[in-house]
Amino acid sequence: MKSAFFIFSVFLITQGMVFAQTESAPKSIQKGNFTLSAGYGVPSILRAYLKYNTSRTEYTVKGWGPYMLKLDYMLNNRFSIGLNATYSFSRLSWMDGGWDTSIHAIRPYEYGIEAEEISVSLRGNYHFLVRKKIDAYAGLGFGYGRFSLGTYTEAPVNQFSVAYDFPKPLAVEATVGMRYYIRPWIGLYTEFGLGKSWILFRKKFLPESLIQFGLNFKI
Repeated sequence: MKSAFFIFSVFLITQGMVFAQTESAPKSIQKGNFTLSAGYGVPSILRAYLKYNTSRTEYTVKGWGPYMLKLDYMLNNRFSIGLNATYSFSRLSWMDGGWDTSIHAIRPYEYGIEAEEISVSLRGNYHFLVRKKIDAYAGLGFGYGRFSLGTYTEAPVNQFSVAYDFPKPLAVEATVGMRYYIRPWIGLYTEFGLGKSWILFRKKFLPESLIQFGLNFKI
C-alpha cells in the first residue's frame, strides 16, 4: 500500500512537469477562488511511536487518521490563506491477567491506551507553479491542538493509569504540495512534509504524517 501512495504522488509531480511547458495556458486557480481539500495522511508517526516504545512483546496497535480538511482562499494569483483541521485516533492494546468476580479466579482481559488528536491551524501558501491543470505550492501554518491520552480495561476490578506531561497545545505544519485538476472544479492533491507536528512524550518531536493525499474541490 505504501508503494501505491508513492506511485500516486510521483504521478502528480510528473503531470506537473509535463504541464509546466504550457506557460500561456489558462490557470487552474486564480484570485478570488475558494478551494476545499479532504485528505488522509501516512504514515501515522504516533502509532509507530506507540508500537516501538512499549516493553510488551505481544500487543496490537490500531487506529485511523490523520484525516485532513483544508479551506483555502486565493488572495491573489500567487498567495492564499486558509484554515486546516486534522483528526487522528490511535489505540495500543494487550492481554493481561485480571480478577473475574464471577468465577473468583484470574483470567486474561484486554488492557489498552487510547490517544486522540484534534487540531486547527491558520496557514498561508505560496503558489509557485500554476497552469491549466496544475497548482504547485508550498505552505506554512500554525495553530492550536488538543491531545488526549487515556487508559481502559475490560477487567471489572483492575484499573491502571499512565503518567504523562504534555507541553503547550501548539501545532505547526510545513509542506510542499501539488494539485492536478481532472475537471475544472475537482482534482487530486498530494503534499510532502509535516502535515502536523507536536512535541510530546519527553519533549520528542512527533509529526502526524509525512505524506498526504486526497481530493480538492473549487467552490
